[in-house]
Amino acid sequence: MSDSNIFVFDQYMLAPDERLLLRDGQPVAVTPKTFDLLVVLVRNSGHLVGKDELLQQVWPDSFVEEVSLSVNISALRKALGGDQTAARFIETVPKRGYRFIAPVKRVGNDTAEIVFKRRLKIVAEIDESVAHQDAATSSEVTLEGPSRLASRRRIVLTVAAFLVIVVGAFLFWRMNAKHPAVQFDSLAVLPFTTADASDEYLADGLSEATINGLAQLPKLRVAPRTSTFRYKRQPLEPQRMGGELGVQGLVLGKVVSHGETLDIQVDLINVANNSRVWGSQYHGKVSDLVSLQTRISRDLVRAIGLPLNSDEEQRLFVHVTENSDAYRAYLQGRYFWNHRTEEGLQKSIVAFHRATEIDPNFALAFSGLADSYTTLGYLSYISPTQAFPPAKNYALKALELDPSLAEAHASLAYDKFYFDWDWAGAEVEFRRAIELNDRYATAHQWYSIYLQASGRPDEAFREIQLARERDPLSLSINTDIGFHLYYNRQYDEAIKQLQSVLEMKKDFPLAHLWLGRSYQQIGKYNDALGEFQQVEDAFHGWAVSLAAVGFINGVTGRKAEALKVLEALDELSKKRFVTSYGVALVYAGLGQKDQTFVWLNKAFDERSHWLVWLKRDPRWDGLRSDARFAQLVARMDFPQ
Repeated sequence: MSDSNIFVFDQYMLAPDERLLLRDGQPVAVTPKTFDLLVVLVRNSGHLVGKDELLQQVWPDSFVEEVSLSVNISALRKALGGDQTAARFIETVPKRGYRFIAPVKRVGNDTAEIVFKRRLKIVAEIDESVAHQDAATSSEVTLEGPSRLASRRRIVLTVAAFLVIVVGAFLFWRMNAKHPAVQFDSLAVLPFTTADASDEYLADGLSEATINGLAQLPKLRVAPRTSTFRYKRQPLEPQRMGGELGVQGLVLGKVVSHGETLDIQVDLINVANNSRVWGSQYHGKVSDLVSLQTRISRDLVRAIGLPLNSDEEQRLFVHVTENSDAYRAYLQGRYFWNHRTEEGLQKSIVAFHRATEIDPNFALAFSGLADSYTTLGYLSYISPTQAFPPAKNYALKALELDPSLAEAHASLAYDKFYFDWDWAGAEVEFRRAIELNDRYATAHQWYSIYLQASGRPDEAFREIQLARERDPLSLSINTDIGFHLYYNRQYDEAIKQLQSVLEMKKDFPLAHLWLGRSYQQIGKYNDALGEFQQVEDAFHGWAVSLAAVGFINGVTGRKAEALKVLEALDELSKKRFVTSYGVALVYAGLGQKDQTFVWLNKAFDERSHWLVWLKRDPRWDGLRSDARFAQLVARMDFPQ
């Protein structure tokens, strides 16, 4: 029998030419048409098979209604263990068809031959038994001649040998599949590589999706994207990288596209000895992207010997669309969003919108839109009223589609905190996000920021430490530790922390921003200005860094320079949004209190998210005795 005729999936073995389906070596009874249906699905595993195609292949010479297909699919699911269990094998694509989603292994001739040789003794015993049976039969039935006896003997031997081969091959594969040489409980997925820059979004997206899928499994610790992507384009050093990430295994991937087809190579490396312990190739059309991603995640879990129940298997890819075009647009959106530049964020919005237009029920794409608008607002690239209300609406839409989406709860909390100033509502959403996915480091990070602004610094510091435990190499989270130390007025500790971040990545702009603010609080103004210049070099005309420079010029008596900054901010406001909070800071540095409050009240009217720091930011210390400042704080309705 050719290798294409033996398929193994989970505890099942399928031999189409022999019309045989076995479960753990025992025959499974199915009707002929149900068997044919299974064969078609398994031979096309990972691919969508349309209803018309199934009807044509299973009933080629008959006209049957679609209900016959539904009846046989139902019977097949029942034969595979019932609807709940069979969901691991057969996926329904509404109004289109079905897809066989379980990993399928073709048992080759080499494996069959090995097992056959190991069982020669069994065949010999069968041979001897048949010989005895033939002799006994020939003594009783004298009319049966020698040629017919030999024919019977050959038939029995052939059937016996075949059963030994396929059952033995099945057991041989199961033994190796269930007991891998190395078992891991921690992994890091390094950024997949590609030779073509136009496919970089695919490589990055597949890496990130694999991380997100595996991270849903409570028994497996997976290094977050922000930690693993710092190794992008670095030479592979498994032991160093694994040690820094604190994992046992590294997942490597390479993506090659040929027009509308994809070839993906995935390998698993044992960090302990730099050995390759598993690898697999995946080939399919770009339109098969969703199923390819699912197969990669499921095969990896099997490769590391991690037992999963049906609920855990469903978690691997629970939030993803069925439409590969929508998924491809979503991956493009995430790719641009991760750039965190104004241009990248605007491009991400276009891509996420395209994903939701293709699939209006794609919850993650709506969550992506929420993230993009929130980030645009946080970085003051657009006004708060342009950013946060759309972000909130998209987060609510994502939660309408999938209430269990932790990312959307975190985005909603962020908007309630920074724009609505709904302190109680924000905390509820932050806690819900963490309850749904305690491993989601960003939820802990954002909750820590909320706690700091709420005047709960000890809780805030504990929460940011939890975020770092979950994502130890995140530049953003490690920077926010310095941010918390700044607001706690521990400036020397903040400086040490932020310098350590810049040792990880010397041009990370937000670390330079908070380092500059820390320097200014201990009187190192020239050092602070040098840090703010680094931020300006990265962001080019960012109102926040310009205002920081203007504030220092004001407090150090360089009035002319401070006024130039005000002029620059006024010119900039003719081209793009400039936060009134930044203008107020420059006037505060100049000691012009009346103008400071004019602009702070403008900031309140524009719902500036920076106002949540009124009570915590030391730069406002010179205004705290002014009754107007107390009135503004009261309007913010900070939690008590």
